[in-house]
Amino acid sequence: MKLFAKFTVALLVALTLSACSSKEKLVLPDVQNSINPEKVWQSKVGKGVAHYESGLTPAIVGDKVYAASRDGIVVAKNLSNGRTIWSFDLRSEGKSSLLARFSGDTARIAGGVTFNDNKLYLGTEDGDVFALNAENGQLLWRVPVKGEVIASPATGDGLVVVVTTAGTVIALDPQSGEQRWTFEDEQPALTIRGVSEPVIEAGGVIYGSGTGRVGVLIAERGYQAWEEVIATPQGSTDLSRLVDVDAKPIVVAGTLYTIAYNGELVAMELRSGRQIWKRDYASFRNMAIAGNVLYLVDSTGGIYAVDRRNGSEIWGQQGLQRHFLTGPTVYKDYLVVGDNKGNLHWLNRETGEFVARQSLDSSGFYRQAVANEDYILVTSRNGELVLLQVP
Repeated sequence: MKLFAKFTVALLVALTLSACSSKEKLVLPDVQNSINPEKVWQSKVGKGVAHYESGLTPAIVGDKVYAASRDGIVVAKNLSNGRTIWSFDLRSEGKSSLLARFSGDTARIAGGVTFNDNKLYLGTEDGDVFALNAENGQLLWRVPVKGEVIASPATGDGLVVVVTTAGTVIALDPQSGEQRWTFEDEQPALTIRGVSEPVIEAGGVIYGSGTGRVGVLIAERGYQAWEEVIATPQGSTDLSRLVDVDAKPIVVAGTLYTIAYNGELVAMELRSGRQIWKRDYASFRNMAIAGNVLYLVDSTGGIYAVDRRNGSEIWGQQGLQRHFLTGPTVYKDYLVVGDNKGNLHWLNRETGEFVARQSLDSSGFYRQAVANEDYILVTSRNGELVLLQVP
């Protein structure tokens, strides 16, 4: 019943936003491109994620790109030219045991790609966690867990940690996949179809909950250090009472930043959970941070820059409301967001003004781009990887 509820609420959110959009035709704001982002290369990975909710994002590590598709294709590519270094199909490994678990001849990969210590970690909707050798794509281990894994695993402190849609936090040994500990978190009957990525920091595992709570577990044992409420259900409808903490927490200099759907943006002391400040923003998308500025896209598509030290708003951009945006990505002097029509929007991150727009893939973007000092990499729903660069 809970699984059905998750699908139902995801559909309800989409239909509600679509209904709002249909009453007034959405028009993109006029943008005069003042920069010209150049396409370095483009490559396709499997069939992408299609229309499914997915936490799959590529990873840029050194001179390589690692990416995966829902159907089971995992690849390593050369960052500079996009050439495939290796490709591995999870469906072809141990067919007698694995394919029996995969429905529709698809591995249903939904969480990852996470890189650590020359290994890649991924999770599936079927409740499997995989570890691959990052050098050659060899499967190192696979372990089943109780629940769907649709968010990227976290690594650190000698652990691989996954959170399932049932709210269970599970710590695994990175070498063998052996289970170290589990923590059962309470989940409400209705939640958004999504899960906050866990974060491992300063000996703790930080998690978000569908009940509007954020907590920290002691990494060594899985015991709860603290848990605090950042959103309380309010309103008369199921949609208005959703308080999921689905955005990945951010930790900087001992301060934890987190945000909830129908909740608030909160800065907390990592060690104690003590609230430092809170502001009236709500979101289910991952945030970004650069220096003393926190960037977020709220639940309606408003884009904001907030001073992380005190929560004061630096600027707000309302031109893309109800356009189904991804979370933001900081790249050089710009803030970049995608939409579900395949447009990539570039903003001056000092002022919030639009500086460019590109139409790249009609299948649309579903997750924030990833970037390093030189490049920014976007992924579309049909599996297109596009590497861009601004001189």
